[in-house]
Amino acid sequence: GLITSSRRAMLPKTKMAKLLTTIGTHSGAFQADEALGVWLLRRLPRYASAPLTRSRDPEVLKPLTIVIDVGAAYDHAALRYDHHQRGFFETFDGAAGEATKPEDATGAFKTKLSASGLVYKHYGRDIMKILHPGLEAEALEWCFFKHYKEFMEALDAIDNGIEIADETRYKDGSSLPARVHRLNRPWNVAPAPGDEDARFERASALCGSEFAAALAHVVDVEWPARALVAAALDGRNAVDASGRVICLDSGGCPWRTHLYDLERKSGIEAHVKFVLYPDSAGMWRVQAVTAEGTQFTNRLGLLEAWRGLRDDKLEAASGLAGAKFVHATGFIGGHATRDGALAMARATLAAADAAGP
Repeated sequence: GLITSSRRAMLPKTKMAKLLTTIGTHSGAFQADEALGVWLLRRLPRYASAPLTRSRDPEVLKPLTIVIDVGAAYDHAALRYDHHQRGFFETFDGAAGEATKPEDATGAFKTKLSASGLVYKHYGRDIMKILHPGLEAEALEWCFFKHYKEFMEALDAIDNGIEIADETRYKDGSSLPARVHRLNRPWNVAPAPGDEDARFERASALCGSEFAAALAHVVDVEWPARALVAAALDGRNAVDASGRVICLDSGGCPWRTHLYDLERKSGIEAHVKFVLYPDSAGMWRVQAVTAEGTQFTNRLGLLEAWRGLRDDKLEAASGLAGAKFVHATGFIGGHATRDGALAMARATLAAADAAGP
């Protein structure tokens, strides 16, 4: 409720600080960017109970504690986080104030930050420690960067109008920004008092649930796999003398990101070509490692002559009893046994070696 000046004077300083802490963003049509940014700020104790003001009036925004996605200023010391102003080009891991375009960015990431990206950059680690208090330092850093790459960077790009590719083949209407866009009041629905703010709150909650679920997957599923992939990479020569095949005892283990990173750390980039693992039904899979940064480009696909074949036809073509299938693109195959799956990988490697570079 309202706090009068007389009541305010009687309140403890800690209570006063909470009451005087406020969040601001723009009014009008909303996007996933500021909806998520507000949700992120509300995870922090300082802003957990802070009222939200949505306005584009500079005089209304000026006294607020923290303002995102409006105001034409990025000033961390002043708690102002906009990205629309001329000359702004900050990136997730780049040096502040040095870049004006992607080519100038000093870090690994070249995507211009949005407001939520700025919030994540400055407060993401603290938010992650609140959501996952058991994270140790190494895990925190890995998950912080991984979550940016897998979840946050796309939101930055979309809000800044950066296409995912120079030429796109189709439009994705299922993305988080697209779903948030549909929560805005349609043009043919009459405005009602409080409706816009209520819609914004629904959008913020949606963004928060998506952020939290994606982060939980990184922390609880992807990070624990690192030790398994590291052990498999260390033991690669025991699987095959070439060291180009690794074996995992657990199917479904998310190995890709860890493999690329661990290969780099070991000085053997792009060395491993196949990963063996059992699926839930007990079949052994032989999966091609994709080129880093791609989803469907294999470092080396299974033999062309096997692709699209199954069971008897595949056994005849490969000479391997127990061969089950090879996908039409050559990215994965299956065999009844581990040794059979390894034989499929070895035959492909031998053919590639014989063909030369």
